[in-house]
Amino acid sequence: MNRNTLTMLFILMTVLLASPGWAQNQDFRFHWSPAPIVDEDNQALSPAVQYEVWLKKGNNAEELVSTGRRDTTYTLSAEPGVVHRIRVRGVDAQGRRGIMSEWSDPIYFEEIRGSQAPPLVAGLRGNYPNPFNPETTIRYGIPQGIQAEDVVRLDIYTLSGRRVRSFAAERAPGWHEAVWDGTDDHGQVQATGMYVTRLTVGSMVTTNKMTMLK
Repeated sequence: MNRNTLTMLFILMTVLLASPGWAQNQDFRFHWSPAPIVDEDNQALSPAVQYEVWLKKGNNAEELVSTGRRDTTYTLSAEPGVVHRIRVRGVDAQGRRGIMSEWSDPIYFEEIRGSQAPPLVAGLRGNYPNPFNPETTIRYGIPQGIQAEDVVRLDIYTLSGRRVRSFAAERAPGWHEAVWDGTDDHGQVQATGMYVTRLTVGSMVTTNKMTMLK
């Protein structure tokens, strides 16, 4: 392995601020875990002392948006309707640059003009914060025109398919919120890990993943 290699282990994204209507820029905080520069025998030589942050917005060329960072976090003000990704590179005390990290998961959200405007189809607006501890807010939309016989459910499942929590979902057209505190229907705190939010409205099913941290 090249002596100038520095591998970023992962990039973790957290929603910092989320306005009720998701109508403005949203702040997302990225955290990364550094690994030291290593030699050909994979032995650590020196740690990174600062970081470069690169941003790609939509189809634009990536750009360097932060240099000389001493911490392992970066806050991005993301625009509605645009896909954002970041990646990171470490620099050691001798100025040696490591390899780039992988791109972060994409960030994308749509502008809603007026928080009370119902969606055209049933859908989830994700949850915030994500990852979360101890609770997170799930935002879901109910469209106009659902029938009396249509089932409306909001449930949380483990990745293995076990249902852990069911909410009394609103049927009125518009955007609604449900707060999950990480417990099941019996009040038992669930384990750290990834969960799936599932919204069912009639024959339409929408899912979204979220991560609970401890």
